Amino acid sequence: MQEVIFVKSKKLMTLSIIFLLIVQLTGCSREKSAANEIAPVDRDKIKMMSIKYGNAVPNKEFTDTEQINNLLDYLNDIKFSKMSIKQEEEIFDKGNVFYLDSTFLIQLMEYTHGVSKAEIILISEKELVLPDSETMGKGRTVSYINMNDNSSLNAVKKIYSLAKEAMD
Repeated sequence: MQEVIFVKSKKLMTLSIIFLLIVQLTGCSREKSAANEIAPVDRDKIKMMSIKYGNAVPNKEFTDTEQINNLLDYLNDIKFSKMSIKQEEEIFDKGNVFYLDSTFLIQLMEYTHGVSKAEIILISEKELVLPDSETMGKGRTVSYINMNDNSSLNAVKKIYSLAKEAMD
């Protein structure tokens, strides 16, 4: 009788451990899909936005809080999906995409001339890449690209227009 109880409790313990491992792994590998999960910033602390495009050496810096808040609002309207390494290689084209005049790099900072809290890579009116702040500087930076739903595409287009107008 005691052997039967021991075997049942051992099976129950094994099943419990397997269940907990599955829950743990599933929870840890949850893919991020919102900008504030990928590159969390405190809207009230962002004081400066720096924009650079293509091969342009000087970047333009803006401290207009309305412009910064508009950008953050648009960014929050975008749904993202994690990029595969192959997708990153295709989109970034060995870094050549950063030299095109159609590509904008936007950095959000808490202090003027401070460390970037979030970086936004606008490749076109339809493609926005958001590097994961948590993985930056820790080997490979995981990147996310906007989804192709209407809401996301409209928001990317608005951010692209905002960046283009700012640079003109």
